[in-house]
Amino acid sequence: MPKSLKFESMDSMLTPDAGFRKKIDQGANADINRCWTCGSCDFECPVNIATGKMRPQKLVRMANFGMIEELLNEPSIWYCQSCRRCLQICPNTVKPSELISHIRQIALERHIFSIDTVRTYRMLFARFQRARKQAVVNCLRGKLTSVSDRQWCDWLLSPAEEIRRTLRLTTTKGRTNGHFETHDPSHAAACFTCGECSSSCPIACERSVFDPRTLFRMFILGLRDELLNSPAIWLCIDCGRCTKACSQVVDGRDIIRRLKDQAVQKGIVDRNFFVRLEQANRLVYARWLEEVDVLFGFNNKASRSASTGLNDFSVCCRDYESAASA
Repeated sequence: MPKSLKFESMDSMLTPDAGFRKKIDQGANADINRCWTCGSCDFECPVNIATGKMRPQKLVRMANFGMIEELLNEPSIWYCQSCRRCLQICPNTVKPSELISHIRQIALERHIFSIDTVRTYRMLFARFQRARKQAVVNCLRGKLTSVSDRQWCDWLLSPAEEIRRTLRLTTTKGRTNGHFETHDPSHAAACFTCGECSSSCPIACERSVFDPRTLFRMFILGLRDELLNSPAIWLCIDCGRCTKACSQVVDGRDIIRRLKDQAVQKGIVDRNFFVRLEQANRLVYARWLEEVDVLFGFNNKASRSASTGLNDFSVCCRDYESAASA
């Protein structure tokens, strides 16, 4: 028997609560009873890949044991990016992301966390995408080996610049297909920029950082060089939610995948770029989890603002802003 399953006495043995399990399963509609702990969800989760601290399988097993109180106080519930890659990879159609969403809702209903704290969390997540973009920019230029407190705060607090310019096109005929194949399997030409992709994308928080609709429109207009040199294509977490949401059957995930392939083939990024990007992700994701822990008070170091009563989403940023304004 594995050491993790041994108990010193019968008093320490966990007894599953069938009532809580049924209540969680019905409320979440996540089919948690189908889980056979294969671990596919853990290996697919971007946060777990970067940090090793986000395990959907663990959360599903806790739910199967009816451990609702433990789930409500589990930090990793708030580490989830809602990308649903765990759902897509599961061979038994278990939906860990739906379970996580349900537990978050219960936490709000029970006033374990306030709606203001969750709003601050969403703001933090949006600003985290700024940091991710800066990490990609550094990897394109060289190597990111560390992130100082000041650098981290600059990344979170500084809005990304949105580049605007006027395009003069005499015709758009054949522009999209000419960059890749004669036949476009992504059906990009069917896009009429309704925005379903951006609305469903879990990381599309600021247009200047990452916006699927903008990328796909650029693709249709044939702006190959701009796209292949853009850090935005490397921010995509390959969840495919844009593709699933599109009513015109445009395969946005395929478009971005092919852009990445083209960037490698044309030497715009070298093959070591992926190693550098993986290392950078470990740095920025670890910092983000620290911020989440501070915000929700998981590390017992939460600092409350005197004016709002909310946990500061970043202690280092608070100190940095104070120093900058002095």
